Amino acid sequence: MEQASRTLRLLQGVPAFAGLSVAELERVYACTSLRVVGPGETVALAGEPVDDLAIVASGRLKAREGGAAAHETGQGDAVEAQAFFGRGPASSTHEALRETVLLSLAWDDLVAAYAATPSLIGSCLSRAFDGHAAAANRLKASSRLLVCPAGANARLDKPALEALLLALEETAEVRVLRQETFGGSLPGALAFDDPAMAHWLQEQELKFDVTVVIADGSDQAFAADAVCEADEIVFLAQGRATELSDLERHAIERRGPERCSLVIASDGIEVRKAAEWLPLRPYRTSLFIDFSVPRATGQLASALLGRGSTVVATSSGVYAAAILGALQAFEASGAPATALAAAGSAVLPAGMLACGVTLADAEDLFRELANPLLWKRAGRAEAGLYEALAVDAVLGSALAGLDIALASRPFAALSLSLSKDAPAVHCGGGLHAAIRAGILPPGLLPPLIPEDGAILVSGECETEALLEAAERLSPAPPVFLHPAVPGLGASPMSYRQAVGGSQFRLAPFQSPGPIDKRLRIESVLGAYQSRRRRPVDGAPVAYAVPVAEGISPMDWGEWARLRDAAFDWMSAEIEKTRVP
Repeated sequence: MEQASRTLRLLQGVPAFAGLSVAELERVYACTSLRVVGPGETVALAGEPVDDLAIVASGRLKAREGGAAAHETGQGDAVEAQAFFGRGPASSTHEALRETVLLSLAWDDLVAAYAATPSLIGSCLSRAFDGHAAAANRLKASSRLLVCPAGANARLDKPALEALLLALEETAEVRVLRQETFGGSLPGALAFDDPAMAHWLQEQELKFDVTVVIADGSDQAFAADAVCEADEIVFLAQGRATELSDLERHAIERRGPERCSLVIASDGIEVRKAAEWLPLRPYRTSLFIDFSVPRATGQLASALLGRGSTVVATSSGVYAAAILGALQAFEASGAPATALAAAGSAVLPAGMLACGVTLADAEDLFRELANPLLWKRAGRAEAGLYEALAVDAVLGSALAGLDIALASRPFAALSLSLSKDAPAVHCGGGLHAAIRAGILPPGLLPPLIPEDGAILVSGECETEALLEAAERLSPAPPVFLHPAVPGLGASPMSYRQAVGGSQFRLAPFQSPGPIDKRLRIESVLGAYQSRRRRPVDGAPVAYAVPVAEGISPMDWGEWARLRDAAFDWMSAEIEKTRVP
């Protein structure tokens, strides 16, 4: 029964079957069979028809397009689903990297199921191509995780390793394998590609959520084999031997940096010293973790296993306070964000949280931004409506030493590069720059120009690129947050009054009254940006956090009211999702 339940979950991961009822899923399940393929065996051939839908139950496949290496597929991925349902040829050749178990569904059997259960046709075909474009880039949960040391002449730190394993075992059903499991260096020791061992490993992957292989660096041959067999490779770094190890070079060459993550143990070292690990390692993610803190190791385990949620947020100006309140609600609910991605002013609360700053401490920065003396109109409004020097000074002081690449949770920020007319993803560098680029709608502050000369402004409307960046951080499913800003409403001022046109005056010194707040440039730009935000297609859960009427992006004095209202609203929404 347990095996059937796991198989049904695999079927539900295919868009075509995601909306089926349990009875309909069981009808499809009855048509499936398990197929085992060996390393190097071809599952689909480019240009050939796809008559069987293959879903990876355990193991790993690698796709090749035109002879060049392309993406890998792992547990839960369907091979050439678009070609199968569209009755077209395979776009790539897919080969097994290691012994792999496939859940196979023949087209003829699915047609027979359609005939027996007509409701399946509409349910399946209406969803068959949903999410196909994003599937190749979306990070999937690993079924086999390798943990090994980073740096030259390194060994795994025992306390850090034990803390990580404890957190993994508390998060999921985990099978831990060490070199001793394979017989160590004793005569007759088994290798990964030994048929008996490969078959046993497949059984473990089907039984457990994840198999964790520990390579402590004492046997380089074992570690090198483990690299080739792993879905995800986690390098634990400690100390100052920051040179690339032979094992790391092997992993980059054989699997690519996108399959590698770097976790630096804090051990009381300064951030600037930890940063010395980064230049040589273009890995998918890098984190700075205090393994003596159970909460930190628990969050790391959730990120590696794809548990919890990746919070994706976007906002403009002071509306970041609504995102702050929503994040505080997630933290207070016991379901903190596993990973975070943000654009616009939402980078402020999300980035500080990811970098280990408590949200209570983040409030101090909002208080500073609420100082009206900070926002001085520029004498020459050629690059921006407000002067930037005072804002830069406040942000630089509050965010000193915070590096995105040394966050304690996976994090990415997004801005818009006007130089390239494309979104710019910030996966490293100072958090100050990412916040400064998007804190206000374009035009209110001068664009940010980093050392490479790029012209960066807020990317709050680039939701598609933001979701893509989030999906590369962690397998945890995305939850999208954005402020629901009400319309400006009708203005009591006429156009002639607003633009200062000729009007009857009783005396020469009389002038038009103050401009309607709704017509001020900060209000108009903020409302325009909010309306440009594209619909969210990739997030299964989206929350539009209410914003009170009459608050413009520059009303920083309203931050506490926005935070409190968002906290109460988000807490109530989270409570609705709890299972009684």
